[in-house]
Amino acid sequence: MRTVIHHRPVATEAVRRALMTVQRGRTRRTWLLRAGMASVAVYAAGDLHSGRSYEGYSFRDQAISELSAYGSPVRSGAVRWIAIHGLLESAFGVGVWQSAGGSRSLRWTAGLSLAAGVVTAPLHPFFPMSTRGMEPGFNDTMHQILTLAFVPLTCGAVAASAVARPGWFRRYATASLAVIVGSGGLMAPLMSALAENRPTPWLGALERVNAYTMHAWTVVLAGVLMHRPLTAAGAGPVGGVGGGHRRGVGVAQEA
Repeated sequence: MRTVIHHRPVATEAVRRALMTVQRGRTRRTWLLRAGMASVAVYAAGDLHSGRSYEGYSFRDQAISELSAYGSPVRSGAVRWIAIHGLLESAFGVGVWQSAGGSRSLRWTAGLSLAAGVVTAPLHPFFPMSTRGMEPGFNDTMHQILTLAFVPLTCGAVAASAVARPGWFRRYATASLAVIVGSGGLMAPLMSALAENRPTPWLGALERVNAYTMHAWTVVLAGVLMHRPLTAAGAGPVGGVGGGHRRGVGVAQEA
């Protein structure tokens, strides 16, 4: 009688494990990217609620930072929602990093986004601006320094994302960067007027155009990256956000 030996389908098991790895990576990455979308919702809701709760506050003429300023009646609440927003933005940065695969541009996007979060983490709880009419102090100086450091980091993140993906997203990111830089330039003399306790017409409107353009970019980039396929090796994305493959080489060559 012949004995039949059944061999375990090693290849099939390896494929199953690889698919499970991909699925876990996709799920984790998706939630991290969704955190970026949630951060925008938290910011918008907090901005609206704090501004409406602050008697006499002008969304058109007053800076967002005035909500968390020393002397603001809504400071404690504003600091909380800004902190939650920052944590969610950091999670988004990690999600972008995990989505980068071999794309150097996306890694720059993620790194600059995370660096911006580190720079602004102490901004509102420890170095808020002073309410109009108060004597400026060290906190105001640090507030200006950290804000100035934040600007090139965020602009760099948007610019790097434009390099990472050609086509419509590159055009969108470039237009977003133009709006961010343009509104920031218009804000500069008004920020000087704010420091000197002078009227600041349209400062709040310009700052919100600047901030919400950045937030819209976060939502769009998260949506784009959530639909990137993953490979099994390290759950890294295939093909990149605008990268390609060389024929005969199994590694994606990306920008």
